[in-house]
Amino acid sequence: MKFIELFEGAEPQLPGAPSGIQIMTPQQFVAKSQSGQEPTPDEEVEESAKTNKFEFGKNFIIYAEIPDEKNGPFIPQKLEFKYGKDEAHAEEIFKQLLNHGGVRHKNVVAKEISIDEATKLPASTRELKGQELTDYLDRIRGTTDIDKKTGQPKVDKKGKEKYISGKTKLDKYRMPYIHRSAVLGFYSPEGKKYDIDKLKNAMRQRPAKLLKQNEKMKHSNGELEQFFNIGFAALVGSAVDETTNEIIIVNTCPGAGSCKVDCFAMKGGKIQYDGPWLSDARILTFLLNDPEGFKAQLNSEIAKEAKAGATYKKGPYSVSIRWHDAGDFFSPEYLGLAFDIARANPTVKFYAYTKMASAALAQKPANFIINWSEGAHTSQEKQIKAADPNLERTKNSRIVPDKLFQDLLVKDEKGNLIKGSDGQWQVQPDKLKELKMRLGQAYGISANSILSYDEYTSKPKTGGMKYNVIVAPGEGDISANDPNVLSTLLLRH
Repeated sequence: MKFIELFEGAEPQLPGAPSGIQIMTPQQFVAKSQSGQEPTPDEEVEESAKTNKFEFGKNFIIYAEIPDEKNGPFIPQKLEFKYGKDEAHAEEIFKQLLNHGGVRHKNVVAKEISIDEATKLPASTRELKGQELTDYLDRIRGTTDIDKKTGQPKVDKKGKEKYISGKTKLDKYRMPYIHRSAVLGFYSPEGKKYDIDKLKNAMRQRPAKLLKQNEKMKHSNGELEQFFNIGFAALVGSAVDETTNEIIIVNTCPGAGSCKVDCFAMKGGKIQYDGPWLSDARILTFLLNDPEGFKAQLNSEIAKEAKAGATYKKGPYSVSIRWHDAGDFFSPEYLGLAFDIARANPTVKFYAYTKMASAALAQKPANFIINWSEGAHTSQEKQIKAADPNLERTKNSRIVPDKLFQDLLVKDEKGNLIKGSDGQWQVQPDKLKELKMRLGQAYGISANSILSYDEYTSKPKTGGMKYNVIVAPGEGDISANDPNVLSTLLLRH
């Protein structure tokens, strides 16, 4: 699969893509990863990497962000034509994109595709097979950690053999996560080879359930509310292209910038346990190969939960769904699918965090809230700032750096955090005003508009974009799902 940039901006090239493809990603990360250097997130693409080249006579999907009819926010749009059928109109289509309604386009990209091989839901992907796949599985499997004194394998407290991972620093950014226990299950020590067909078959199984329970039912906005989420692997994910039966790497976070270095979804349960990676791979495989089936199953699950909420014996509760516990809106078609599901379930509230400017600025269904998330690549940041320089209208979330709050937290005499009854971090009561002043100065917002999480939950939720809310680790996610909150200020953990 080849990507050709038509003008300024481009769809990011998948990390680790084969050499010979013209680099047009906004992330210099790709170029450095291919040269073996540690990637520095959020760097700009060099001017020499840009091109206005457009090759007619091939199959293309063209993506462009074009202003709506009233020259409002730039909306992701797609045009597709096939060689042998639409080539006579190709140049006309291109000219329309370059000068749509007299207003300059943004981020026009042509993706050359094989109509017979592309996944049904478009995404930035590349195949992972042959020696590259084997070498990666070997790195995950690692080598036995031998005790130099005894010459015997070291063991942990549970009696399991210790090992030395062969994974490189770049694997985190370039390759999809696969749990080591799974790799061992697909490996034959006698034959010293992997059962790749078994791996593919495991990934191709359709998930029994797409909705995952996010938080326990809680009181929110004066009513009972149950949270669920839907998502897949962060940064890069794995799937099977069912038209070719090949494993593919999927760029699931094309707008990621500095967040790549400290991605929460690359920690904790996502990598501690052997189940999440396979669940994520199955969800992604389903989504890419059968988007209509995916939509139908998810709609069915949501309708079931909404009905359960409406008929709950202790009193009705509302259903809220966070779109993406990890991952992002990686294509216009995928964003459209998410919006279609929201429209089909008008009594359910949906919300998401995103680092894609096109998603944050899109015209959304009334029951879908999107939070622009700090840590995006500068190419995405620039689009947001062009539309809303001071983030006065765009609902957002920010990661508050340690230096702004660590000295204000409740700690014991040894400097350890003293957490609240729900495991949440706590700000010293007499220091809350100081924290608000610091945050107001740092982000250019009124300190009087900033509320602690406890203050926020006790306030009536009316007015629209009225509050900025401090959220510490251990506290809830309800401010992200509230249209009355402009900025959610997340204390870094």
